[in-house]
Order: sequence, then C-alpha cells, then structure tokens
Amino acid sequence: MPVTTAPTIREKRRSFAPRKRKKKSPGFIAIWWPLVLGILVTPFTIHAASIVALAGPGALMTLYPWVLLLKSPALGLGENLSQLLMYIQFPLYGVLMALILRSKSLWVAFGFAAAAHLFAMLAVILAHAHTL
Repeated sequence: MPVTTAPTIREKRRSFAPRKRKKKSPGFIAIWWPLVLGILVTPFTIHAASIVALAGPGALMTLYPWVLLLKSPALGLGENLSQLLMYIQFPLYGVLMALILRSKSLWVAFGFAAAAHLFAMLAVILAHAHTL
C-alpha cells in the first residue's frame, strides 16, 4: 500500500494578523441623551407655556408652534392631538437630534431641531395669514 505524506486531518490555519476587537457600544444614555433631556425639560416648558399664554397666541407660538399649527382651522385637526403634542414636542426634538448625532456633529443635530421649530413657526404664520 502506498504511503501518503499529506495529513488526513486538516490542520487549523493560524493567521498572524492581529485580532479585531469588537468596539464596546456606548450605553443608552450616551446615545439617547437628547431624548432624555427632552423628557426632562417638558414639565418646565408646559409651566412656561401657562405663563406665556397670558401674553397671547403670538407669544405661545414661540414655544409651541406645532400645537398652534394643529389647532389652526386650515388643518381642521382635533384638540386632543394638539394636547398630546404639548407633551411630546420636545422629546420628538430629542429623538431627531439623537438620530442625527449618530452620523453628524452636535451642532448639525441642534441645527436640524432648530430648523424644525422655525419651520413650524413659519407654517403657523402662513396658516394664520391664510385664514384672515
């Protein structure tokens, strides 16, 4: 019988390249801190809205433009949705910022949240001008 020199069991090949270590994923707070901040600031903004509301709807528009936009007769949406939006507006800004912070800088994320707020203010002004 002929003898073969090749081993019958495959040997494990060892690569001498350095092992890639998995990056430790940041914690929940490290990623979603804008959402947590939005949740924490909401009670203060609701209290501020009760004070600002005494000055009229123009002053309230600077704090809660999305609420006034949903209340506008041009859209015809109900009162309940605008009440809910008072509590989720700033957490939604936090979610927007947290998602943008995954790939962009803090200033870009803050700029997007500010742009969304200013867009709502402009929409309220245009909706109010349309109803006059």
